[in-house]
Amino acid sequence: MTDSKVFVALADKNFLEHYKSVFFSAITVGKWDGDFVLIMPESDKGEFDEKEFTDKGVKFFYGETLPGEPKPHYYKYYMWTDYFKQWDWIFYCDLDVLFFNEIDLDLKNKLKEILYANDCNYTPLCYQFEYRDDEVKKFNKKQLKKHDTMREQWMSTPSFQTCFMLYHKDLITDDTFDNLIKLHNEYYIEYELCIAGLTEEQSILNVGFIDKWKELGNEWANVYQRANELEWEYEELIKPFYDDEDYTEKGIIAQHFYQFFQPWSLHNVRFYNTYRENLKGFENL
Repeated sequence: MTDSKVFVALADKNFLEHYKSVFFSAITVGKWDGDFVLIMPESDKGEFDEKEFTDKGVKFFYGETLPGEPKPHYYKYYMWTDYFKQWDWIFYCDLDVLFFNEIDLDLKNKLKEILYANDCNYTPLCYQFEYRDDEVKKFNKKQLKKHDTMREQWMSTPSFQTCFMLYHKDLITDDTFDNLIKLHNEYYIEYELCIAGLTEEQSILNVGFIDKWKELGNEWANVYQRANELEWEYEELIKPFYDDEDYTEKGIIAQHFYQFFQPWSLHNVRFYNTYRENLKGFENL
């Protein structure tokens, strides 16, 4: 009997158009043959037409407001609740992603006790909480002590990116979600060390699954190399460009286009066009 699997994504009511794009890409290019679940804040329930999505097979999971009322990114924690135990394998994908080859999770070679994700651009775990020097100067003594302790403990500990994640339901234990909330309360609320607009919930998940993850694989391209090539120079990052990379030929299953390069960004000329085509395609499914 084939193991069941689910494709999980996360959005609020303002990002539903982006979900349409990744959903269409996963079905038509990725040939996804499992279920779909979209996690959303409970406050968005009734604020949009669910039928537009459920008619295409999408299930909804609404998460209660989390402590501190953080951004929707943090609702990834809900992937480790009992609801998701109804599938054998849970695959998570961010919205700023396009597929270029058929999805192959290589499940026969995956371990049930491991979270699979990709290295965060060779960034040590402490850098998931690393602030600029001018910001560190504003820390109170309590924050500074915690910050320095993390730097000392985790300078050699690798970290992962959460744009693609895969794990077996066995990784969902009775206390997994509660432990993530405890870490959230510690790092996000008590110490205020989650970096807004950058690592956010990713830093919490890295601590929660420290030493419990392995590489998902290079065919899941979590790092967009153009950003590294431009050395993150803002003036260069925002210039219009045409990406002529042949991702299909390179064997890339999916590419994560983050921050300045998201498919809905006008200056990402080639993939903005793909994004618009995906939205039209979704309506015609």
